[in-house]
Amino acid sequence: MSCRATVLIPTFNHECLLYQSVGSVLEQTVSDIEVFIVGDGVPDRTREIVAELKQRDDRVYFFDHPKGPRFGEAYRHGVLQHATGEIVCYLSDDDIYMADHVEYMLELLGRADFCNTLCMYIDGDGAINYGPVDMADPSFRRQELEGRGMVSLTMGAHTLDMYRRLPYGWRTTPDNISTDLYMWQQFLAITDCRAASGIKPTAIRFPNIFREHRSLAERFDELDNWREKARDLIWRDQ
Repeated sequence: MSCRATVLIPTFNHECLLYQSVGSVLEQTVSDIEVFIVGDGVPDRTREIVAELKQRDDRVYFFDHPKGPRFGEAYRHGVLQHATGEIVCYLSDDDIYMADHVEYMLELLGRADFCNTLCMYIDGDGAINYGPVDMADPSFRRQELEGRGMVSLTMGAHTLDMYRRLPYGWRTTPDNISTDLYMWQQFLAITDCRAASGIKPTAIRFPNIFREHRSLAERFDELDNWREKARDLIWRDQ
């Protein structure tokens, strides 16, 4: 039985942040989804949290693996063999979606095979930053293929059908390139892969580079604060 979207969330050691990241997925305007949490050598506390999330919502599934090479990318490929979504979205376990993210990805992928939402992130001072990306423009596509990518895991999505046409899918990434970029390059290297970029913010990224010295409790509170903002339609419009 198929659904509208599969949301894949890789996780390693962010434990309580899953309450926020997974919670933001379960609040989507599109309810016909499946949420695949992919463990890569997680601690017992993460297992306890995921069990609680699964008990709350039967759309949540957990794939528990021992620590794999790099970020356990190969596990993602195995998990996607079970996917039934028309599209596949991704979410880092320390990022959040706004409520219409999956809806917007479905809209973009109605005319494309690979897409991204507006690339927006919060820096260490709490300021909103974003970078323009237009994958329909050959120059941006070439930039990704040359290794100068801007689309993080949380911002990307693709059709399940296009994924099944890839030569490899998710696999262990070499050390000299980011995991997300290495994956997206497979899509963009296929000449007939239609790519699209959105101009609306529907997801918020919280890069680790700005938060290396913050506790999980502090990061939990930060995500909670931004989720509250994202629920405010006036704030969203502004």
